[in-house]
Amino acid sequence: MSDKLIIAVDAQIAALVPRFLANRAADVDRIRGALAGADFEAIRIAAHGMKGAGGGYGFPEISRLGAAMEEGARRGDAAVIGALVASLEEYLGRIEIKYG
Repeated sequence: MSDKLIIAVDAQIAALVPRFLANRAADVDRIRGALAGADFEAIRIAAHGMKGAGGGYGFPEISRLGAAMEEGARRGDAAVIGALVASLEEYLGRIEIKYG
């Protein structure tokens, strides 16, 4: 899917958003690496951070995906985590920021 998602971001945090999104892209790589090594604790930690931070930056979908990945990591469910990290990557690729 290539449809852009327009996300309105508060001007007060505008300077922080590019780094936040870059860190989430790095999380995709980190989680995939941890998944390859069956390191569910590393996945849980990364996902927990996403769950807590996404909404505060105006990205509730990142929080939702983080919560679901955290739960998948607790269960050791590699298939679910793989699908969720793919969804995160796709979501990040569709974001277009509108500062307001």
